[in-house]
Amino acid sequence: MGHAGSAAALGRTDIGQIAPGMQADLALFTLDGLRFSGSHDPVAALLLCAADRADRVMVAGKWRVVDGQIPGLDIPELIAKHSAAAQKIIRG
Repeated sequence: MGHAGSAAALGRTDIGQIAPGMQADLALFTLDGLRFSGSHDPVAALLLCAADRADRVMVAGKWRVVDGQIPGLDIPELIAKHSAAAQKIIRG
């Protein structure tokens, strides 16, 4: 986790703390899934139990992932475009 010391080492004054006007980048994970059960150390659970999907992500102070989803992303449209592109590649 980045802190003021890391920001100072980089010569940055706009990072290193969670406060108004700072460039906040956060990734939040839920640890209530079956694969995390029995873990008494949340950091170890994140590193060792395949925490591959963030519940929430903030980039530059703006929420980009909420409840595991990207707000405004049309998944069915994305799947359709991806499928069409894949078929085009397969056909040559």
